[in-house]
Amino acid sequence: MFQQPAAAGDLFKTADHLGSLVLIWAREYRQGIVTSAGVSDAIAGDVHVLQGPGAGEIFENTLLFGKALVPSLQSAVGQDPVLARIGQGIAKAGQTAPWILQPYTENDAAVASAWITAHKPGFQKADTPPPAATPAASNGSGIDTSGLPPEVVALLKQTGHA
Repeated sequence: MFQQPAAAGDLFKTADHLGSLVLIWAREYRQGIVTSAGVSDAIAGDVHVLQGPGAGEIFENTLLFGKALVPSLQSAVGQDPVLARIGQGIAKAGQTAPWILQPYTENDAAVASAWITAHKPGFQKADTPPPAATPAASNGSGIDTSGLPPEVVALLKQTGHA
């Protein structure tokens, strides 16, 4: 009938994972979060560190902040995970370099596919279903894979989405 409040999410420090290959499940976009640095927007989600500093760590229900990082994840909320390497952009005068997500390579996609296969029982997709496919694009999964690179198609197949 009742449940206890959920524990606070895990603390993910972007600076500790520079260069790491990560899978990020963006679950929710949150606006106006009060922090010690002021009010900021964030992405709530899960981060799985596949390679690099912190490899093997899983951060659940964590908040990701950053003026460049948050917008790059906002369109992924409720969708398939984002595969990327954590990097830093170029600092503007008087500011620190922003945290960014760098595109993945074919080798990165192979690592992620192998990781998903090895962790399939615990693998969880975001709660929101993918958008419906148009009739011409339908392949039984609801995702049009015709214009996607082969490594992305392979990743989708590993996750049961293609």
